[in-house]
Amino acid sequence: MGLALRDNALKKTDLPHYYEVKTFEGKRYCHCGSILDVEKILSLYPDFTYQKIYLPETPRTVNVQHIRLEDDLQIAEQKILQEPQQKPLDLI
Repeated sequence: MGLALRDNALKKTDLPHYYEVKTFEGKRYCHCGSILDVEKILSLYPDFTYQKIYLPETPRTVNVQHIRLEDDLQIAEQKILQEPQQKPLDLI
């Protein structure tokens, strides 16, 4: 994912993505975050292939309706943590 400076503001030039490197048999070999890593692997294994995979779009926020329950139907507050029993640390 690159960034470009335009009109004194940073703008994304590409959507979030990663690269999947596959063996000559089509089995997944590894995932890479940059094209430089892919090129290094392809220099070692020239018969491998790669594919650029875009991440799914971030879901939008959804409003969820709620209802207020009567006090006796609500879960009672639970205090399971004990009071601190440690002594203060004196480093002097």
